[in-house]
Amino acid sequence: MNYDHQFHAGNAADCCKHLALTLSLQALTRKDTPLAYIDTHAGAARYALAREGEYREGIGRLWSDRRSLVHAATWMKTVAAANADGALRHYPGSPAVAAALLRNTDRMVLCEQEAEAAQALRTAMGRRAHTSILVENGYRALFAQIPPAERRGLVLLDPPFEARDEWERLADTLLRAYQIWPQGVYLVWYPVKTRGTITRFLQKLRGKLPATVMELLQRPEEGRERLIGSGLLMVNPPWSLADNLAAALTEIGPLLADPATGGRWSLRCEGWPKASIPAQ
Repeated sequence: MNYDHQFHAGNAADCCKHLALTLSLQALTRKDTPLAYIDTHAGAARYALAREGEYREGIGRLWSDRRSLVHAATWMKTVAAANADGALRHYPGSPAVAAALLRNTDRMVLCEQEAEAAQALRTAMGRRAHTSILVENGYRALFAQIPPAERRGLVLLDPPFEARDEWERLADTLLRAYQIWPQGVYLVWYPVKTRGTITRFLQKLRGKLPATVMELLQRPEEGRERLIGSGLLMVNPPWSLADNLAAALTEIGPLLADPATGGRWSLRCEGWPKASIPAQ
């Protein structure tokens, strides 16, 4: 795989994704009952930021304002904990973000098929109880994990979007997973580049599951090659998640906006009618 986690770590896409993950887990952990967290593309969990990395357009733009970000405060505390001396040198990936929010009774299943990244993931997670690290394809591994014994939980689907059939496989996996475990919360990140591709992806899902779609764009939707923003598809979003996420993205949007385009940014939100969900 060509995706360079260290180069991309902490970019604007990571900021949106990990902010959404934080707010989702905050909502889910308000109930006392344990839950399962399943990450299909976990990565290494902790990254040393590359000098020329994309974090400069992401967490690098938020870092100096971190104490004033009200709606993103919990996520920023997780990032700050990875940089205890106050200098921005490391970035926590999704497993580290989740581990900071989950209780000791909550179970983590982390899938990472690249052996070197999986080893780094093991090192980063240490001896955390109730944690499984699977060195295998996350799409396939997911179906052996659902429905979980806990009955409650969240699945994060965050593929690198390198394979030619990635969008189709992501949609098929999500629909199949929802059929098996319709009570689960699913958080899906996708890149905003070509609108036609995204439209086809969402059309395949619309009406087949209850979801909210939110997109934060850092620059105008003009070019077709460059990443212009992030999309978040939330299936069965916990109560108030959409409102809280919209408030948080509105807070960081101006800071992440591309200054080369005059600091223009936009937030889009669309909710789909609820499907029939069996009682939990």
